[in-house]
Amino acid sequence: MSWHAEHNFTVTIAGGSVAGLCNAITLRKLGATVSVHERMPGPMIARGAGIVVQNELIQLLNENGAGPLPFTTCRGRRYLDPEGGDGVLQQMPQEFTSWEAIHAALRATIPDECYRAGSEVVTVSQTGSKVSATLGDGSTVESDLFVAADGSGSAIRRKMLPDIGARYAGYVAWRGTLDEGNVPPDLLPFFDDLFTFSEARSGGHMLAYFIPGSDGAVEKGSRRLNWVWYTHVGLADLTNALTDKNGGRHRSSLPRGTTPERTIADLRARASREIHPKMAALVSETPDPFLQTILDVTVPKTQFGRVLLTGDAAFVVRPHTAGGTAKAAYEASVLARALKSARSNVDVALQSTEQLQLEYGNALYEYGLALGNRWSRERSTD
Repeated sequence: MSWHAEHNFTVTIAGGSVAGLCNAITLRKLGATVSVHERMPGPMIARGAGIVVQNELIQLLNENGAGPLPFTTCRGRRYLDPEGGDGVLQQMPQEFTSWEAIHAALRATIPDECYRAGSEVVTVSQTGSKVSATLGDGSTVESDLFVAADGSGSAIRRKMLPDIGARYAGYVAWRGTLDEGNVPPDLLPFFDDLFTFSEARSGGHMLAYFIPGSDGAVEKGSRRLNWVWYTHVGLADLTNALTDKNGGRHRSSLPRGTTPERTIADLRARASREIHPKMAALVSETPDPFLQTILDVTVPKTQFGRVLLTGDAAFVVRPHTAGGTAKAAYEASVLARALKSARSNVDVALQSTEQLQLEYGNALYEYGLALGNRWSRERSTD
């Protein structure tokens, strides 16, 4: 008898991004009946972000018949000095993908009847061993387990842990991508087959690497050149930095296409003063850079009866760790293994899952803090 047949176990998931889909895949493989509720009514907004491929994600895809995941490769890392030159090369093969490619690979594994777009979970409540989720249209969904994977601004986390908020790390990530066909001929060979880093003169650093292009294309000529530049922005200046070209103020990011032209011009001028000339040229060639505020969110617990926080709804980790998608995949796998091991004792499974989540999340938070502090210290000693 299957796990599902024995328990008729039902799961409601809030959030159809990477963490929500990872949980949907592993729990469906276990035999649970799963429904995913994503508040966005249409296709998920393209984040445009490159991601270093991590083993936890590949393992989840392989073990659950998902994928394949398109990825690009490089032969090594190159460290540049802002003054110029060819830098120092370190042989270190790596693989890269994108948020869009990961989401597409995961979403393709979930049947449409399990995924409801334009369906926002408003509140959750538990009676006995059942969790009732009230949706934006006023209807309710009852299940044996509720997984809150509703992102860094999680409404479920705010209700469960009202005193926990995001902490600004003191700097932001400017991001951009450039289709390979639009990369100037003098820049293309400089960045090809390498993971390139450049320190900035007044602190921070920039990195660049190729990621899959449209529809996951990875052949040369069809890729995208992805870059991230971490720069300090004082708290007093953050509101201005998060104001879009129409005067609208955003909470934590400026989506692609909303950055004011004057801000882009200032960024390009700053790049020419701060970073390696080839990196500065890459910033200059990118038509629509966008902004991500670096935030820390840590939680003292993730389990509230039959409600479980996961992904960015639990811990938000810094992008230097390349650990966000790895954490989502790890947590989904941990939960499925715990439920399979505990069988009928769901609460014991959730307690053991919470313990591993807290250990993993706190360790990743500390690692991100150390990486962020490293270049802050370098700046202070310049």
